Amino acid sequence: MHKESKLPLNNFVGCLLGGAIGDALGAPIEFMSINEIKNKYGQQGITDYVEYANGCGEFTDDTQMTLFTAEGLLRAYFRASHRGTWGAVYGISHESLLRWLHTQEHGQYKHPKHEDRIISNWLIQQNELYKLRAPGNTCLAALQSGIMGTMEKPINNSKGCGTIMRMAPVGLIEPGETEQNFKLGCELSALTHGHPSGYLSGGFFAAIISELAVGTKLRAAIEVVRDILVKYKHHEETLRAVNAALELFDDVTKIGVAPSPELIEQLGEGWVAEEALAMSIFAALLYENDFEKGVLFSVNHSGDSDSTGSIVGNILGLINGPNRIPRQWANNLYSANLVMEIAEDLYHQSKVSGYGNDDFRWVYKYIN
Repeated sequence: MHKESKLPLNNFVGCLLGGAIGDALGAPIEFMSINEIKNKYGQQGITDYVEYANGCGEFTDDTQMTLFTAEGLLRAYFRASHRGTWGAVYGISHESLLRWLHTQEHGQYKHPKHEDRIISNWLIQQNELYKLRAPGNTCLAALQSGIMGTMEKPINNSKGCGTIMRMAPVGLIEPGETEQNFKLGCELSALTHGHPSGYLSGGFFAAIISELAVGTKLRAAIEVVRDILVKYKHHEETLRAVNAALELFDDVTKIGVAPSPELIEQLGEGWVAEEALAMSIFAALLYENDFEKGVLFSVNHSGDSDSTGSIVGNILGLINGPNRIPRQWANNLYSANLVMEIAEDLYHQSKVSGYGNDDFRWVYKYIN
């Protein structure tokens, strides 16, 4: 049975906008150690956008791929409504990621079978997406191969965080269908990353978003999804990472230790998916009701700052909504309107009983 989100449109906007903001905050310090960050920006690390002299921020491949993941899902749901073909979701999502690849290579990559379908879509026509913003090598290589990876036939043995950072739309498309969204998140992650800890972390994050979107509290959502995780083969490494995050949070709150970069770095650096998941869970639990503090905590460390910032921004933006996101961050984010438009489309799709939306805009934007 289709479940509707208990959260309003604003929270869906907050989810994707929050992720893009966390991504943009972390982008310029992604490859810096915490000591380098403090030496350059002060003992608190960065507290605002620092990439451009005008005070603006710009998201990276994390948000670019999130938008194309959302586009693929919306196209798949539209197709299911009008053609009765739901099973095409994986192929359609793969095509959407090939569109992202096209933006990264400025049209140099030519898919042998579906070139016209790859380049003839409204999202790919947005010029601001044609920027190289530190795209992940695994994502590039997997997509350049033209082969769709699956959980059963993995394309490689990578568990990089390129799986998890793009999965928020999976949890928003049908809120509360948590087991379904866990599996869908795994399968869409496996399109590019074949290691179980990579795709299971992607599924875990998608499922957390799915639970939060129907009003479940964060800790309870994590517990629900952990029970789903253990049903999957090769879950042990991802489970250890999640448990480590929960144990660290419980210890910190019990003892009353002040959060610090050294604490979050106990969980890793975030370059691989299960570490990015653990670090993000920890940061989001610490600052569940404070978007600003939570996102800044999630980026100021010696690791993959933009990815942990993106994931935590998705979680806290969904919980708190855009009104609790600092206004200057939203106003000074390049391409914020594009992010918000995709979030609105996901919200309207989530309100539809069944697969597709008959809104006339879908015919133009998401027809196949």
